[in-house]
Amino acid sequence: MTTRTTSRLKASIMVLLGAASYGILSTFVKLAYQAGFKPSEVTGSQVLMGCAALWLFSLPLWGRIREISARDRWKLMGAGTFTGLTGVFYYYSLTALDASFAVLLLFQFTWMGLLLDWILHGKTPGKFQIVAVGIILGGTLLASGMTTGHFQHVSIYGIGLGLLSVACYTLFIYFSGRVAVQVPALLRSTWMITGAAVAVSLIYPPQFLWNGTLGQGLWIWGALLGFFGMVIPSYLYAKGAPHIETGLSSILGAVEPPVVVLCSGLLLQEKTGWLQWLGIAFILAGMAVSEFKPGSGRTKRPGINKRHSILVHHA
Repeated sequence: MTTRTTSRLKASIMVLLGAASYGILSTFVKLAYQAGFKPSEVTGSQVLMGCAALWLFSLPLWGRIREISARDRWKLMGAGTFTGLTGVFYYYSLTALDASFAVLLLFQFTWMGLLLDWILHGKTPGKFQIVAVGIILGGTLLASGMTTGHFQHVSIYGIGLGLLSVACYTLFIYFSGRVAVQVPALLRSTWMITGAAVAVSLIYPPQFLWNGTLGQGLWIWGALLGFFGMVIPSYLYAKGAPHIETGLSSILGAVEPPVVVLCSGLLLQEKTGWLQWLGIAFILAGMAVSEFKPGSGRTKRPGINKRHSILVHHA
């Protein structure tokens, strides 16, 4: 296995684990709602606690922080607003849609990422990627439970918010691999989540900081959601995304539905039917198919390394 192949494999695993970390969130959010906390409190505490944790982890690199140009800081914060907005739009969509339908909408980023690469960089999806997206979407349909029941709440308002969440998530993945890539991953994550914290605080003024809600147990959910929703995925995406294309990052992100199903079954005692497990198998199969390339043991990435070098040189 060549060094380049090994590096790409490690990067893919990082993105995969980052997406899996996102899959844990919906279960924690449901548990927080069951404990009586509002979406604004849950979202706000998640982002602010995640941001605070990243700054604490970044203190040993204070010398490197001062070396980052103001331009790069603003670019990273701007990219980070997309991950903050993803949570805002997604949590609001859950007020108008069944959770399984909202998850189905969220995973439209599997084709949005490929479409973004096509529009911005002229990277036409290969036939295996197109087949993979079809398999993943079919698997997501099964894993969501849509085929086993009907949705009580389907609204244009909810669908619109869900699609806005998808668009923000796709843009976050895209910019994670292209903005200030020469900055150490931890510092990139810290500045991006700072941008997310600013965006969310403007939408949800952090009243929980002074109204006593934190002491009533919100800090537990904020810490858990901040760790699994901000610290881990932002670091892993910042570390791995620059070494793989947006389309592959999007496809790898499809590991989230299996994690959602597993966590909801273990922690919420939700029943998982055989169709949902079949959907999980489809998703994993689609991820494997996405890596196929005729006549080659690995997927070639023409232009990616050159583009990455240009970004590093001019950042």
